[in-house]
Amino acid sequence: MDTIKTTESVDGLLRHKIRVVQAKKGYRVSEDAIILTWFARPEPGDWVLDAGCGCGVIAFGLAARMSGIRIVGLEIQPAPAHRAARGIRLNKMESEVFIIQGDFRHADRFFRSQSFDSIVSNPPYHEPGRGKISTQEEKALSRHQMMLPLEDLFRVSACLLKASGGLTFVYPASRWERIKIAMKETGFGAVRVLWIHSQKDAEASLVCIEAKRKQYSTNLTQMRLVLYSSPGVRTPAAEAILAGEDLPELCERSDFSSLPMNSIA
Repeated sequence: MDTIKTTESVDGLLRHKIRVVQAKKGYRVSEDAIILTWFARPEPGDWVLDAGCGCGVIAFGLAARMSGIRIVGLEIQPAPAHRAARGIRLNKMESEVFIIQGDFRHADRFFRSQSFDSIVSNPPYHEPGRGKISTQEEKALSRHQMMLPLEDLFRVSACLLKASGGLTFVYPASRWERIKIAMKETGFGAVRVLWIHSQKDAEASLVCIEAKRKQYSTNLTQMRLVLYSSPGVRTPAAEAILAGEDLPELCERSDFSSLPMNSIA
């Protein structure tokens, strides 16, 4: 069995469907990553790239949820990459998940063009100069746009994805205009959008987006997820998603509903 350091913990997620090795201090798995894992929709047989995989939570979550896919986790930082590699063995996913340490910004140098059917990413999105940057390098790189700006995420994805491939990611909803510009400049179009609200009457704080290459359809599927019905009390939909449930009837609930097209105009 792989040694777990005294500075690390092994945590069960998605109702213990998966286990991840995390640092006790510093960056830990966030709700963003769990929601993105639920939102992503790779197809059986797909090769998926998890860009900036951290400890591997998205890669393991996707592999646990869907059979027949293979996932490459790419992580620039040595310590999280090593934890993700140990997580493969903890989850017995040696045939489904593969971890590589490397810089996604230069991934087109060590992956062939059009290698992947799908790319999933929970990129660092706090802008340098805004808010306090952690003195811990690992936490700072995981949260701030020092190593993977949004534009680079789209630029490299455009090279690595197959012609019909998709990029699925989570980002602050307040950056929607910037996201649209980045998509247009790199030949992507949004096909599914999930707006995430802390409470029913609050503005969306985050947005999950599935964008396809060379797709400019007006047939955009939009949904909203409300996380809390009252302070500290999660909605049934949020509870189900964070527990790793994959129920289509979630879309029928009042806390998880479709939005009109003009809501993001």
